[in-house]
Amino acid sequence: MANSATEGEARIHGFMVQPILGYGATNEARFSSQGEYDRWVKSMADVGAEMLFYQWVTHFHQGQYWFSDVHVGSPDADFAFYNPTPLTLNGIPTRGWSSPSTSTWPGVPAQEGGKEPVAYLLDAAEKAGIKVWLGLYLNEGTGDFLRYNWWEAIDDENGTLRQADKDAIKHNVDRSVAVVKDIAGQFGTHPALGGIYYSVEITNQPAFIKNHAYLAEEIINPVAKAVHAELPGKKLAISPFFNTKLASAEEFGKMWEYVLKNSELDILILQDGVGVEPHTLTQNNDLISEYFQAVQKAAKAAGKPLWGNAELFTSLGDRDDPQRIPSTIDRVRRQLETETPYVDKFVCFDFHYMDPNPRYTFPQKEQPSECDSSKLSGCNLPTALGCDPSTDAAMRRRLYDDYKAYWDEWQRNHPVK
Repeated sequence: MANSATEGEARIHGFMVQPILGYGATNEARFSSQGEYDRWVKSMADVGAEMLFYQWVTHFHQGQYWFSDVHVGSPDADFAFYNPTPLTLNGIPTRGWSSPSTSTWPGVPAQEGGKEPVAYLLDAAEKAGIKVWLGLYLNEGTGDFLRYNWWEAIDDENGTLRQADKDAIKHNVDRSVAVVKDIAGQFGTHPALGGIYYSVEITNQPAFIKNHAYLAEEIINPVAKAVHAELPGKKLAISPFFNTKLASAEEFGKMWEYVLKNSELDILILQDGVGVEPHTLTQNNDLISEYFQAVQKAAKAAGKPLWGNAELFTSLGDRDDPQRIPSTIDRVRRQLETETPYVDKFVCFDFHYMDPNPRYTFPQKEQPSECDSSKLSGCNLPTALGCDPSTDAAMRRRLYDDYKAYWDEWQRNHPVK
């Protein structure tokens, strides 16, 4: 196991993809053919991607009446991007974005060769020479469904997990285990399957800092054991993040040292948080290296690899109201070069922010007056993200082209021997 990427090796090895950021069943511009998936995945391979992390294959959605009115069934369910085995957990059913008797969604009717998104994705990745790590499950329900929301369960300033919090956490764990078993049966032998990604996110919040054993034994291990039992030889990865205003780097490192030594988790992919809070890494400020150094020390002590997740967006707002826009090559390079001494590889969130396909746009703002071009100084673009779909596409295209130039130069400097 390498201790860190070698100096001069700073590059992206893979991309995260969040289905609801434009690639999922609920998006009007969804892919509907194998050819579209093939071209999309190839665009990642063309900039050096070896891996694609699909953030989840199952995600809780509520109020999907537009879908249930046509295909019947509950509008509030754990919706899957493949054809799932029916299973109701804590009153929440699992559903595929499909109606078996009429059509496959998104796409064309199954009788005409249509497939579910995960099947399209794996087949496209096999052609492109990319390995897909399938994410599992996340519940982000609101209103009447807040009781199983992952983020609500772990948000406790005192680190005291109430029984309701533990029940919500257990729901996410149990559904994740069920998804492992389901996708193992359906996709376990696919040549493009690289591994499994645990979709829940661990932070340096008190809920985890004060509950090391609970984190290792009740959250990590049930899923890791399921992966190793159902998919022998495949590994489980997770991508935690930190808030520099919360627990210290030393506390965060000690937490992960315990977890990595006392669980079957295989790979840690540390988010840098620079997209959410750009001030944490600038030309004159570095608040993230101490966290990477502390977690690297933990990973070495446990004999497990540490990868980095350099965020591909930046923010015009703050942590509570991020207002994300695609980053710039200068920012991305600074992240890669800063984190390279501590990690073995980079898997970056999220390809959507540099996807060159112009048909995908971010949600538009309700009022054009909200668009403040002054916030985009240095971007050479007239309006803020969302005010003009062409602006969004231009920003993503520019980051893609700039990184492609960087990748081409990297290849010239690292010829295959």
